Amino acid sequence: MMGAPFVAHPLGWVIIGGAGYLAYKAGKKSGKKVEGDSAKTNLSDRVVKGAMKAAYKAQQGISEGLDKAKEKCGTLWAEAKTESGTTSDKA
Repeated sequence: MMGAPFVAHPLGWVIIGGAGYLAYKAGKKSGKKVEGDSAKTNLSDRVVKGAMKAAYKAQQGISEGLDKAKEKCGTLWAEAKTESGTTSDKA
C-alpha cells in the first residue's frame, strides 16, 4: 500500500493538514466574494441576462450561417432574393 507510509509519518499529517487549511481558507475567501457579488445583482436579473446572452449568441450563429450560405451560393442567393421580391441585402 503506497499511501500508508505517507499517512503514518507525522510529516505527512502536517502536509495533509496544511493543504486542508489552505483549501479551507481559499474556499472561505471565494465564498465571501460570491456572496458580495450575488448581493449586488438580483436573481431574476441574472436569469434575464443569461437568457439575453443565449438569444444573442443564437442570433449571431444564425447570422453567421446565413453569411456563409451567401458566400457559398452567391448566384442562388441573388436569384432567391429577386424571386422573393426583397431588395435589402439583409436576411
